[in-house]
Amino acid sequence: MLKINWIKKIYIDRKVERDPFTRSILDKLPGVPVEVVGNLEAIQQSLRLSFDPVGESKKVLFLTAQKSFVRPCPCSPGAVSCGYWTIDLDINCPLDCSYCILQAYFEQQPLTIAINRQDLKNELIALFNNKRDRVLRIGTGELGDSLALDELTENSLFLVEIFKGKEKYYLELKTKTDNIEKLLQIKTQPNVILSWSLNTEKIIEREEKGAASLEARLKAAVKAINHGYRVGFHFDPVIYYPGWEQEYQQVINKIFAQIPAEAVTWISLGTLRFPVAWLNTIRRRFPEGNLFEQEFIKSGDGKYRYPRFLRLKIYERMLELLSDYLKTEAKIYLCMETAAVWKNLLEKNKRGRLSIAFPFPWLN
Repeated sequence: MLKINWIKKIYIDRKVERDPFTRSILDKLPGVPVEVVGNLEAIQQSLRLSFDPVGESKKVLFLTAQKSFVRPCPCSPGAVSCGYWTIDLDINCPLDCSYCILQAYFEQQPLTIAINRQDLKNELIALFNNKRDRVLRIGTGELGDSLALDELTENSLFLVEIFKGKEKYYLELKTKTDNIEKLLQIKTQPNVILSWSLNTEKIIEREEKGAASLEARLKAAVKAINHGYRVGFHFDPVIYYPGWEQEYQQVINKIFAQIPAEAVTWISLGTLRFPVAWLNTIRRRFPEGNLFEQEFIKSGDGKYRYPRFLRLKIYERMLELLSDYLKTEAKIYLCMETAAVWKNLLEKNKRGRLSIAFPFPWLN
């Protein structure tokens, strides 16, 4: 049975109305009202009148054509880049995490599915040809969950086929779901990484509406490994609250009680961060939340973060917890973090050059 049952309406860009991919999606959502439109503005006007435009946007599909897909990850100014590239294939996310920064960008952006996937394929082939001397990590989880809409789109299968045989180019499919059924029906590729964003059970239950439980995510990761995939994990954001150390330790213990360390390709760490204007949206949508009652400081990129001393404390403790299981800390990197924090951690842990964030030498 199709899990995607919350879609209230489907809008179709007139340019893709007759595309076979459009028809395949509509066939999976019988009975959902459909309207053909000439542009995004018509949809945004409707969402703007909603009491909760962000929440309402997660119940509306927009099938359209994208102008471009692939770009370097927009790393924050002053942060150390990990060399990541993103594929903007699905835009916006049906999950509703209270801390999600997409709320700042997509207040009136429906769940947008790019129908012109052949253009993406051509763009990726051109990237592979232009970057023959590089090892690249490329993922779809920047502007939406990689697998939340996969029952409708099967984009994961489309992408795996493109990356087949491209050993130097690693495709990461990052999710907070357990929607890996399609990927368990195909042969694995050594350069395809399935990864899960994780948090403590308290944070998942309170703050990650619509996401799979920690247990379900880990069970999916075990299935993926048993099928032959390598996996990754992302603790981003790590959230500071009373009891955080013990609860993150429990998560890490649960990971490695089920998953062999050698199957883990990488683990990222990041802490809670946000633009200040975004707080109004969060407090309106989640009035009972208290994630943002800690002390935050404005950093050079304009976002608010925990003070540096606290971020260092968090990272050092997470490294200690992970080092109980991982033979090398080289598999761990920081996301959207400053050079000063990187340098402090690298020197303290004797991990070499600042640029160790990328490339990942064990992938070669």
